[in-house]
Amino acid sequence: MIKKLALINDLCSVGRCSLSIQIPVVTALQLSACPIPTAVLSNHTAFPHVSSTGLGAVMEERLETLSENDIHFDGILIGYLGDCTDLRALDAYLEAEKLRNPALRIFLDPAMADHGRLYRGMTEEHIEAMRALCRKADLICPNLTEAAFLADFDYAGLKETLDRCTSAATRGMVMHALLSELHHLTEGQIVVTGVEAYPETAEDRATTPEALINVVSEADGDLRFVEHARSGDARPGTGDLFSAIVASLCLRGEELENATRRAADFVALCIRHSEEEKVPIVYGVQFEDVLGAL
Repeated sequence: MIKKLALINDLCSVGRCSLSIQIPVVTALQLSACPIPTAVLSNHTAFPHVSSTGLGAVMEERLETLSENDIHFDGILIGYLGDCTDLRALDAYLEAEKLRNPALRIFLDPAMADHGRLYRGMTEEHIEAMRALCRKADLICPNLTEAAFLADFDYAGLKETLDRCTSAATRGMVMHALLSELHHLTEGQIVVTGVEAYPETAEDRATTPEALINVVSEADGDLRFVEHARSGDARPGTGDLFSAIVASLCLRGEELENATRRAADFVALCIRHSEEEKVPIVYGVQFEDVLGAL
């Protein structure tokens, strides 16, 4: 029997992100994708106008019904919370499921911010809710902005310091300080995604970074860089795509570093393909016709 991965995230009618991108990817990786929507949106929040219905009020009922039907999962991937900032029901559910099955893997993509600011509709309550979930997660996958919010770091100062780093050693020192704070929130593994890296030679440094780095940190603090060439402009939904691949591969038994590399390679492929197909950035990555590459 194939393993079941619950996907706690929002559902957008338009804009490839969240459940609309995670369900097909998880399925392509031969797991059973089990969506638990936190909100239903007309489109994601990068569009000028959004119609959104939060489902936090019915979260407890849905989780209770799953338990009553003796439905359980091998992994749970948590993303965008919508209005689900009251975590009592989710906390109780996660604790009960972990007690029932200690091998249950809980993955957290704290989808709430990027480029130094919170997403539209996100508040301090969401940051606190994500910090609380970090304490229950076996793996968290924040981008650099989300990592800064979680660790209570000044994002602008952190980003400026990283941009000035001209070697892996200096970059590692900065990331070690950030990850040390994050490890106070979680006993699990961490991947900080999309850290920009500039050329080492000062005269070659330009306004556009030459590479992106995913920083992998094990529970014991061991830190590794998974680097790949920048493939194009940032697009909505790539974090959801990345976390779905990493969670699926880890649930299938792959090592985190290899899962991270495979996820980063596929995201880069999707970005290149989307640019070739002239897909507007706001519509995310055109991944459907390259799923076979997974």
